[in-house]
Amino acid sequence: MPINRRTAIQQVFFVAGGVIFLPACFHHKDKSTLALHHIRLDGDQQETLAALADALLPAGSSPSDRHPGLQPPSDRHPNPPPPSDQTLGAKAVGAHLFALKMIDDCYPDIQQQQFMRGLKAFDEQARHQYGKSFANCDQKQRDDLVAAINASAAATSAAPPSTSASEKTTDLFFFFRENKSLVIRGYLGSQYFLTKIEVYELVPGRWHGCTPVIKKS
Repeated sequence: MPINRRTAIQQVFFVAGGVIFLPACFHHKDKSTLALHHIRLDGDQQETLAALADALLPAGSSPSDRHPGLQPPSDRHPNPPPPSDQTLGAKAVGAHLFALKMIDDCYPDIQQQQFMRGLKAFDEQARHQYGKSFANCDQKQRDDLVAAINASAAATSAAPPSTSASEKTTDLFFFFRENKSLVIRGYLGSQYFLTKIEVYELVPGRWHGCTPVIKKS
């Protein structure tokens, strides 16, 4: 069938467009979606960190509920609203991405390497215990693993330094403690938390002009 010049050009553009968008159809998680300068992170590892953030502070919870002893400043809001099922979690506000940027920008090279080794050990622990990556575990499996590692890391931190712990275990606990601390910090400092949960007030804060004076006898 003969074709004219216009039809031929249109077909060329259709083919070129298909070639451009074809890689998106075969996307592999080889790279992280977050631009980092010092640490190398693939898509699977970023999914692990996102799933861990969701386990540390899931939607519908608050930092003080999930981590007793952690209490954000109470003078920000006189009557902070209680957590609800609609409260966003750490993953939704990108707290795990904050943690990654802090590790990448502010930690020395030796600790960055230890963090990455610990991340690998963390996912290996999930594969050893459940036969799949942490990101592919169900919620109960994630919670159980996080609770077990959290208890072991806390006990190790409180105990005197031990030479019997393996390097892999040391890396795992370092990763877990640092990541947990940074995820919570990122959540407490997020725009969502400071505008929806604990409303931040700029200095000097409130001024109470009418305050009764009690005369001392």
